[in-house]
Amino acid sequence: MLTWILHRLRGDKIIWITVFLISAVSALAIYSSTSALAYRLKGGDTEAFVLRHLVLLGAGFLIMFVVHLIDYRVYARVVNVMLAITIPLLIYTIAQGSEINESARWITVFGQSFQPSDLAKLTLMIFLAKLLTQRQDVIRDFTEGFLPALFWVVIICGLIAPADLSTAAIMFFASVMVMFIAGIDLKYIGMLMMVAVMGLSILFSTAKRSGTWESRIGEYKERIVNVNYDGSPQTVQAHIAIAKGGLWGNGPGKSTQRNFLPQAYSDYVFAIIIEEYGLIGGGFVMLLYLVLLMRAVSIVTVSKTFGALLAAGLAFLLVLQALVNMGVAVGLLPITGLTLPLISMGGTSILFSSITLGIILSVSRDALEQKQKKKRGRQKDKFQFA
Repeated sequence: MLTWILHRLRGDKIIWITVFLISAVSALAIYSSTSALAYRLKGGDTEAFVLRHLVLLGAGFLIMFVVHLIDYRVYARVVNVMLAITIPLLIYTIAQGSEINESARWITVFGQSFQPSDLAKLTLMIFLAKLLTQRQDVIRDFTEGFLPALFWVVIICGLIAPADLSTAAIMFFASVMVMFIAGIDLKYIGMLMMVAVMGLSILFSTAKRSGTWESRIGEYKERIVNVNYDGSPQTVQAHIAIAKGGLWGNGPGKSTQRNFLPQAYSDYVFAIIIEEYGLIGGGFVMLLYLVLLMRAVSIVTVSKTFGALLAAGLAFLLVLQALVNMGVAVGLLPITGLTLPLISMGGTSILFSSITLGIILSVSRDALEQKQKKKRGRQKDKFQFA
């Protein structure tokens, strides 16, 4: 079965290799970071959580493989249906979302916790890529090119922001980058940033979670200006883990802060990676995500095609989330609650990350096939001429 799959892998091989390496890092990190959780919930069975995680990673690879064989243009045809499902789910989440980790981001579907924002990420990037591709002739026009994109970015990010500001912010910035690549006038993008600032001002004065946001930003500011300020418990423990790791780390499985760091296997797994593998290991993980971004953006020669915009948008989403998570772990950013894609423990996160990567690889597969066809065509013409 494995050999059959390996012989049928299509698309950018560097992306495949990068994803395999990230998953290998994930397995090691989850095995180490869940030991304390295993003693608390599984009677000391330290393999229980990593085996579950490996099953999820395996399922993720299977999903990625299937999705990468599907023509990515299919998503342009079904995105209106996706939009019709996503918007009501986001509204329902605001009205009925359960409190998990002090955040009303989740709803329960068939007994499984689910974040509609994960579906919204895919929907927004597909719809935006389709919209901007269709309007290339009027892309620099305010009414015909900019306003339709602005409307959907504001609607979807606005529905997510009250419960999950950090995810909404990442989606917003990824959308801005896609709009820039598509050719939207810079002055309109500047206008979009102003709309975002006004929206933030309204949210901070009306949203239920505004107190939490202000507390996190206040803690972050105090930590920056006051060297004697310890900060929140998770921030302190994460910094201790990073300090213990130093340049080379303490070695695989030798983390001690996993016993004290809240969410060591999800939000702060990067701190455990640095403790065990050092700044060298942390830098390697960051490099993997950057390679993923570069390869995804370079799949198609700079163009305004649907595939190019879709691959770029989805890659920006994944890598921005990874960079923000790492920034929080090392203290460069305030606490957000975002996980590290494909590395942090979590079922739906791995599922949607796998779908996202599968779509990127589908675009890559098509681009390589088109390139090979053109090459064969040139060789045939050369032979006929000779």
